[in-house]
Amino acid sequence: MIKPFIFFIFFTSHFVFSQDIAGNYSPVESKCKLNLKINDDNTFTFSVGKVKNKGFLKVFKDSNVTYLDFTDGISGMYANDTISIQNSGNSMNKYTHFKECNEMYIHLVKKSYFDNLYSLLSCQKNLSDFVVSCKLSDIEKMIIEIPVKDNNIDQYNNLAYYLAKTKNGNQFAIIILKEIIKKYPHRTVAYLNLADSLWIAGEKEEASLNYKEYLSLMKSQKKDLNKVPKYVGKRIK
Repeated sequence: MIKPFIFFIFFTSHFVFSQDIAGNYSPVESKCKLNLKINDDNTFTFSVGKVKNKGFLKVFKDSNVTYLDFTDGISGMYANDTISIQNSGNSMNKYTHFKECNEMYIHLVKKSYFDNLYSLLSCQKNLSDFVVSCKLSDIEKMIIEIPVKDNNIDQYNNLAYYLAKTKNGNQFAIIILKEIIKKYPHRTVAYLNLADSLWIAGEKEEASLNYKEYLSLMKSQKKDLNKVPKYVGKRIK
């Protein structure tokens, strides 16, 4: 248990480390249904089904160890995007913080921004009414941290599709689609999706060039031209 005199240091230093810790966390233990969200202002929410436990996180760093105090006697340690929490006590001090987790120790791993955004958008029933709460810099940083590769290109393409359908996400979709084309210049569908997004954004000249490239690839790759949307020809002229 962290000693009381350390709490003062928590209050004076917790903001220094919050940016690294902020994020959404899921349990490693398969039987544990606990989820955790830590915000940039150090507020947090533990979620178990519909039950939510909210509070203010205090953070203290000692050498290479980062200690966390979630109040209500819940404390843990943070390292390598993983939070470790002792969930139950011993014969001398019996307690259980989260009865839903039948584990003495809980390990919560931070989800990547990509995973969070993908999960959020893929489950939306009406994307046209959804407002994406992120910035261009968030998308650019995401692409740097998780580069477009063979094992995630389909997910990136889907993410761009979801973003383009939202109220304000078309600009984010354009960034992702341009990155896909940069890495995979022969990916036909990416040119069509990019052209559509550029057209919506009012960048009709650049959109027309991408429609032309899309049609050219469809022909050179001997794909079924009947699948080319009718509006493509009109937008090339």
